[in-house]
Amino acid sequence: MLTLRAHHLLCIQGYKGYGYSKNFTENMDKIICQLKKDTFTRIKVISGVDEICSCCPNNTEEKLCRYEIKIKSIDKKILNLLDLNLNEIYTYKYILDTIHEKINHKIFENICSTCQWFKYGYCQKGLGL
Repeated sequence: MLTLRAHHLLCIQGYKGYGYSKNFTENMDKIICQLKKDTFTRIKVISGVDEICSCCPNNTEEKLCRYEIKIKSIDKKILNLLDLNLNEIYTYKYILDTIHEKINHKIFENICSTCQWFKYGYCQKGLGL
């Protein structure tokens, strides 16, 4: 089982191997490889540092993101959109199906436009928008 923040459910879709550091990209590569191999991987949606954040240089010593307020806002929007609950477990396939059913370009832009990666268009392409 993986633990992931809600916003990472969208980030994973557009990931292209770029990141904050070598350690971060190696960890992200490993997680995405696992999800591609097994779409029935169980994911617990959490608030706070998850398995992707664990290797991000934006983590603070308090185990929070430097941008925690902004990230929590994005997480909340995605939880509401996908009708997911914190600390519940879903299969990756269920999450993928829900993303594809509920997200469109306008919603994506509303949720993710403040992200530093938004301008590159990776997630938009990965989501097929």
